[in-house]
Amino acid sequence: MSVLEPATARTVRTRIQWHLTGSVRRATPRGVHNLTARGAKPLTTRPLFRYACDVDAEPLHRYTKGGYHPTHLGDQLKHGRYRVLHKLGWGGHSTVWAARDEEKGRYVAVKISVSEWQSEQANRQLQVMRTIATSSLQNAGAASVMKVLDHFELDGPNGTHECLVLELLGPSVSDIVDVRFVGDRLPAALAKKVARQTLLGLDYLHQHGIGHGVFTLSLSDSSGEDELSRILGRPELGPVRRVNGEPTEPGSIKIVDYGESFFDTEPPVTLHTPLAVRAPEVVFEDNFDHRVDLWSMGCLLFELFAGQTPFDVLMLTPGILTGQMEDFATDKLPKRWVERANRLKEESIDFVQAGREEEGAVSTHTLQQWLEEIYFDQGKSAELSLEDVRKLAELVSKMLYFEPSSRATASALLKDTWLS
Repeated sequence: MSVLEPATARTVRTRIQWHLTGSVRRATPRGVHNLTARGAKPLTTRPLFRYACDVDAEPLHRYTKGGYHPTHLGDQLKHGRYRVLHKLGWGGHSTVWAARDEEKGRYVAVKISVSEWQSEQANRQLQVMRTIATSSLQNAGAASVMKVLDHFELDGPNGTHECLVLELLGPSVSDIVDVRFVGDRLPAALAKKVARQTLLGLDYLHQHGIGHGVFTLSLSDSSGEDELSRILGRPELGPVRRVNGEPTEPGSIKIVDYGESFFDTEPPVTLHTPLAVRAPEVVFEDNFDHRVDLWSMGCLLFELFAGQTPFDVLMLTPGILTGQMEDFATDKLPKRWVERANRLKEESIDFVQAGREEEGAVSTHTLQQWLEEIYFDQGKSAELSLEDVRKLAELVSKMLYFEPSSRATASALLKDTWLS
């Protein structure tokens, strides 16, 4: 689930889509480039670049020493084990490809990093994924986290590239909401299933002392579907049923993309979590651990049912967020953060005052009142009762504590029968 890519990412949906929150921007079957002069169009506006392409894909000038590996459909990777079938997406540090594992007879996603990306973050991500892949812990949440299936190095004209072989997953939760449902919200029963499976995955990571770090749900608009349909043809749709007449099993949710993940024993200096769901200890530049995920999970739980995060997204600054967190957090701002919080708010004061004058008033909603107002907004379907929404607000409040030690753990929330 994507988290999600930060909320500005746009994704082309295919019949099978790989989802790497924070790492993949846009997948397109035409994003495979022949890096020769033959057929290349001259670029007049940026003469420093030798090649151009009308497809929204990774920048071609980065196909150089230290950059991307030139990958082609049909390429055989790791001595012929993985056959490249389709391009799924790209990011600043990698391209991602659908491939056939000829040895295991399965479809996988192969993430090929740029050769220069040998950073501490990359090593930490690999160690986290290896820990998950080799864990013997018996926990129901193991099925709710994406696992690395293989790892190898690929030598090419631009250097040596780290390659991760990952499970090939279906569409992100945000894509499902965008395509299938109105109002940027899931049906209540489905939202409960997504929340529960996500909590299971978080509990599994936290049992290993791992924080995910960029745990969020993107509900950004998607585009490019018409172009994809023109190339591949619009897929036929029809209901799926079991031949024995029994009901079909519900789809499952997996937590993906460990680019910002970390061990509690070796946390990074900071995290790049989207601001609207960033834990206060990160905002205030304090020490942190895996409990940053609990704050983000509270925001995600709110968003799954309401269709938006509890905090503003548009034009949000750390100072504005600080004020909103003080409005909605279950406890008071700890004294150790007061000075930093005041400084952040002062830096945003002109913008805040302008916004208040335009709106005419300062919001005095509690978290529960805000959730009720959004959920029962006119024109949107409301499957939950008022009692249910208040229960939801109670669960969210258990995670939105300033003090990390006060936040309800994933395992504690899973005991609540409301999510069953």
